[in-house]
Amino acid sequence: MLILLAMKGTALHATENLHATENLHETDNLHKNATPHDTENLPDSLKQYDLDEFVITATKTQRNPLEVPSRISMIHGDIINMSATMQMDDILRFIPGANVNRSTGIYSQRPMVTLRGLSGDEQARTLVLMNGVPINTSDDGGVNWNRINHHDIERVEVFRGPGSSLYGNNAMGGVINLITKNPVSPQEINTGVSIGTHQTIRQDLNVRIRNDDGHYGVLSQYYIQSDGFNNVPEADRTPFDIERFLEAIGVSARVGYDNSQWFNWELQYDVYRDKRGEGHQIHVPDGTYRNFDTNLFRGRLSGSNHNTMYNLSAFFQTENYYNINENMRGDNYERFDVDAARKDMGITFSLNHRLSDQNTLTGGFEYKLGSIEGGDYFQTAPYDTVYNEGRLATLGGYLQNEYSFSDDRIHLIAGLRFDRATFSDGDYYSTDPWSTIPELTDHTWTALSPRAGARFNFWDNLSTYLSYSRGFRASILDDLTRTGWMWVGPKYANPELEPESIDSYEAGFDFSAGQHLKVSSSAFIMRGKDFLYYVETGDQIFGRPIFRRENVTNVRVRGLETEITYDPGNNLMISSGYTYNHSVITGFEARPELEDNYLKYVPAHNANVSLFWTAPWVNLSVRGLYKGTQYADDANEQELDDYLTVDLMLSRNIRSHYTLSLDIQNVFDNRHMETIQYMSPGRLITARVALNI
Repeated sequence: MLILLAMKGTALHATENLHATENLHETDNLHKNATPHDTENLPDSLKQYDLDEFVITATKTQRNPLEVPSRISMIHGDIINMSATMQMDDILRFIPGANVNRSTGIYSQRPMVTLRGLSGDEQARTLVLMNGVPINTSDDGGVNWNRINHHDIERVEVFRGPGSSLYGNNAMGGVINLITKNPVSPQEINTGVSIGTHQTIRQDLNVRIRNDDGHYGVLSQYYIQSDGFNNVPEADRTPFDIERFLEAIGVSARVGYDNSQWFNWELQYDVYRDKRGEGHQIHVPDGTYRNFDTNLFRGRLSGSNHNTMYNLSAFFQTENYYNINENMRGDNYERFDVDAARKDMGITFSLNHRLSDQNTLTGGFEYKLGSIEGGDYFQTAPYDTVYNEGRLATLGGYLQNEYSFSDDRIHLIAGLRFDRATFSDGDYYSTDPWSTIPELTDHTWTALSPRAGARFNFWDNLSTYLSYSRGFRASILDDLTRTGWMWVGPKYANPELEPESIDSYEAGFDFSAGQHLKVSSSAFIMRGKDFLYYVETGDQIFGRPIFRRENVTNVRVRGLETEITYDPGNNLMISSGYTYNHSVITGFEARPELEDNYLKYVPAHNANVSLFWTAPWVNLSVRGLYKGTQYADDANEQELDDYLTVDLMLSRNIRSHYTLSLDIQNVFDNRHMETIQYMSPGRLITARVALNI
């Protein structure tokens, strides 16, 4: 059954008409014996979600979306398969409230996906989970979206708005949970080969097996290689600007058991290796390039009966980041290499208990430890090594109560989380002539994250909700530990940074006109305090001012997100979405001239329209995206033009096991810019042959 969550991302109600597919495997086996609140008393027109469908990210309990006083989106694997896409974040562009910055397409080094109008160049303000465990790094807050194999994703749950009451750090703007596929039959094999623009070749293989006892195994692998393109506008090119390139391979292996009441388990190991050219070459044979070599280990225990559920997960992620940089400054050639070992590990535990048919209590704790050991190693005079290291440990605990009454027409939620984090073991070494090197002293901070909300299902066609929540984001280790050069210029470390926080007030509704037309909308106001910002220290090096991150900025975000879905039957579904964000700096003592300016990389207007149609002879999807103007700097002097792209996909099933498809991303070859320096690759055409057994 195709799941597109109507009014909560893209339409859930485009159900079986689009495609018959494998049964939905439950997201987390700890829920398999549990039942959500009885929704039989809901008005008939609000029973728009099959009661077998649920979301868990917003509450850590199994819930029908109309029980949750929040805005949730869910994208099922069929929508991924029916969309012209090269990477997982391509699909997230069509979620209202999501802002995707992938400036050079598939060649981008570190794509950004942010939520709710927060700066589009700060991935650390949006938490990303893989099967429930965080994959943001503590060093830079980033997520390696390039390593996500979209052919292995069962569904994506997007919880918009602060999620810190359950997830703590990084969940300031919301939470994105990527949920991989588990087997539902004894043997499943999916493999494919594609070839496309810029000599791009991709191969993928997914094998899933299961026996009658409940043991299963999954192997997912992909390889991609592309000769690339020159992303520097012609007027700005130098003799050293060349085509970008990429080569990457990813493998994920999982084994598990899910046929026990109290002892279900799963083990996962992911490995990813890549090499991505940055389109600049002087002397090094491959020019400037980067590696983000990643390993992820994950283990989970879970169990449940009708009233109680638990989930215990542990993870260990390493990202070995390597970067070669070479530049010409006048007649002088400069080269330095970056070599950094980023490590993140942790353990999470959650326990749900139904006190009654109307009341569920959820509690848990989380411990995370992130570390960095890395340096910049200069290969040309003046020879130098700039080294930094440090650790950030966070311990958090939370409690949440869900209560429904009035024949299940009112659903209340209240929660509170406490986090305590400690920065320690900071060390720094450099022979650069810095006038002052700050001492990396240990530092501890705490945060309280409350949440409260109510969902009302009184009317036949209408469900409404109100909510309040607070989110926070701690500093990244790079700002706590590293004195060196950043995009802003030379900067000092600041180990005493406090977390930034935001308070969100939200209201929304879901309206249905029968089974064909669905409308949802959310409006919110968020007020942020102590946002992190680079300010001048008064010191200089080589005649340039030295900066340091400080908690100095207050912001305000006003937003509106609307979705409309029309499902007339006849294997056709049309959906549209619109996002408005007014994200401004409201207080900045150090630089009052920036007050009332817009946050960087946050377009005021986003809109999209999608059409999905299946027929005996062809499957068709057309998706259009409009992204409004946005600023690339805090002074609001560098404006990026708005743009419109249209994506097309045609596919046909042959002899039940084979699928031929043609993807065209950016049909009209709109060479837009997501950053001030780089141009997008324009039209990308990909042909694919796939085998499904």
